[in-house]
Parts: sequence; structure tokens; C-alpha cells
Amino acid sequence: MNPVSYLLSSCASRISLQPETSHQSFLSLSKNEIVEGRVLKTLSSEKALLAIKGRQVMAQSSIPFNEGNVLVLKVEQTGLLPILKLVGVRVPDTDAVNSALIVSAVKENLWKSVLKDMHTYGFSRESASRLEELIDTLSFRLFSKSTPELLNRLIGKSGIMWETKLKRALADQRIGARHLNELINGDLKGLTSRLLGEKGEEAVSLKRLVSTLENLQILNHLGLNSGRKIFLPVPMEFPGGLFTTGQLLIQLPHERQHETENEKVGTDVSRITFLLELSILGPLRVDLNIRDRSIEGRFLLTNEEAKLRVEGAINLLIDRLVESGFSVPFLECYLKDPQIVTESLIREIIPDEGSTTLNLFA
Repeated sequence: MNPVSYLLSSCASRISLQPETSHQSFLSLSKNEIVEGRVLKTLSSEKALLAIKGRQVMAQSSIPFNEGNVLVLKVEQTGLLPILKLVGVRVPDTDAVNSALIVSAVKENLWKSVLKDMHTYGFSRESASRLEELIDTLSFRLFSKSTPELLNRLIGKSGIMWETKLKRALADQRIGARHLNELINGDLKGLTSRLLGEKGEEAVSLKRLVSTLENLQILNHLGLNSGRKIFLPVPMEFPGGLFTTGQLLIQLPHERQHETENEKVGTDVSRITFLLELSILGPLRVDLNIRDRSIEGRFLLTNEEAKLRVEGAINLLIDRLVESGFSVPFLECYLKDPQIVTESLIREIIPDEGSTTLNLFA
């Protein structure tokens, strides 16, 4: 069976299908039909061999491909120009990522709701304080001097590595109850899972948080495998009483094949994106590129007053970065449409339904 080739059109997320065989070999599709495209083989970060309804096709797109993953596609248009839209992605042996659940948790600030509901579930003050302290440590602590270990601590306590930490601990036969309790109390998924086990179905917000953390784990499994990306919600409580949840996206340096030695080497550029909505500034998105000890980036805002406020503080931020040993080629502010600034960073890993299309030309 000869594969059908996809040719990339002008839109980065759009794929045009040019036949290499007869018309009879094309897929038979119906409007609104849901089909699956299994990634058989990845040829590069943007090109892969897919299997759709028994046919093999070569696909080239900005969609992150990972061997074994299943793309769930909805047929939006049939005829000479069939259009399929990405609905979701499934990882082998796991459920599909419920990205809507994660987005809803961030938007509604589920972390704040969990703390608020603790007393209604009858938890002791000790349990409530322990969870409150753990969530507090997950913030960036903007009002205290950060340390180089801040990011590692954030990832380590966020819950996305809970099973890995537990497996390592249990492999150590010398582990005792005290060490295990410390491990649980220092991990958001470990602690919320134990608390949920104490109260069961009645602790609705806790149940939602555990489910959100599980979906975050699947999401980051996809992100790390396809683009070396990590997504984390960051609950943040400010001195004035504002409690909100930011979004953090980390893209680690990509690996590539050395042209002559066939060795993996990194591109040595890390990218960090942070999205937060504040009562004074409104939506704020920060995009940073970090190479060695050099930092450059941009601030995206939605109104002129907020832009002027941030521009007035940029020189102070640059001075602090320089004092910490960094060089700063540029940090700039831009006004952007709110829809651009507030777009969930999850979409950097899994595009929203309808945002990515596959165009099949018969």
C-alpha cells in the first residue's frame, strides 16, 4: 500500500493532500464523522506517517507528532476539499487529555476553591494548614528573593511527578512511615489524594483537583515527548488579598541530530512563557528566551495604561537580572488584542478544537 502524501499549504496548521494513487484509494468520509489517525512513524518534528481508516498517509503540519499517539479528528467538510479538525490526542494506554477540565480549573481558580471548602468537609485545622502551606509554596513568591532552585521546587511539588517519586521511595526498602508522610505532604497530588481518600465523594472540589492533576500529567507526557514542553498552573496569593492562578509554559532546549557525528546536541535555547491576569494591569503575558546567561523577551498587554506601568518597571527588572549575572539584549512591551494575550498556554501543546485543520484534496 503506497502512502498518500500531504503537502504543506500556506497555513502552518493546514495540510493539503495530493494523490499518488487513483481516486478510488482516497478515504471515504462523511460530514461530522469522527475518525482516528494513528501516528505510525515520525520522520521529523513536523512530518509523520499516519494511518487513517486503513490508509497510510504522509502528514506534515505544526501538530506535534509522537509515535503511537492517536489524533482524534472530526470531518467538517467533504467533497473535493475535505476538512478535518483536531479534536484531541490520545496517548497509548491512557485516556485522552481533558484539556477543557484544566482550562476550567485555571479560569475558576480551583486551588482557591479547594482551600475555601476544606472546613465544609470537616478536615482538621492541621490538614487544612498543611494543604494551604503546600499551595503557597507553589507560587513564584514574587515578594521575596527567589533562588535558582525555585523552578525545580515548583515542578517537584506540583503533583506531576507524584508516581515517579513514590516509585523511587518504595524501591528503597529502608523507607519508613515518617519519610513516606513527608513525601506525601510535600506533593500536591500525594496530599490531595490522601485527603480525598479520607472523605470520598463528598469532597467535590478535592476530587476535581485530583482529576485536574491527572490530566496535567497526561498533558505533560504529551508535551515532553512531542516538543519538550511542560505546562503548570501557578496559584498565587498577593499581599492585597488577590488570589489568582497563572499559567507557566516551559520549553526545554530541543535535541537534534548532529550532521556529521550523528550525536544528539541541544539548541541551548529555553523558552518560558507566563500568563497572568491582574486586577490593575489586566491580562499579562511574558515570553522569555534564555540562552546560557542571556535573557531576552517581551511583555504582551491589552491596554495602554498597563503598558506604561510595565515599561516604567522594566529598567529595574533589567538591573536585577544583570546583578544576578545575566545579560539582557532587550525586554520590550507590546499592545495586543485580548484574545491573543489570554489564549490558554495549553494550546501550545494541544491546539483547541477547530484551531487545527487537515485539508484533504481529492
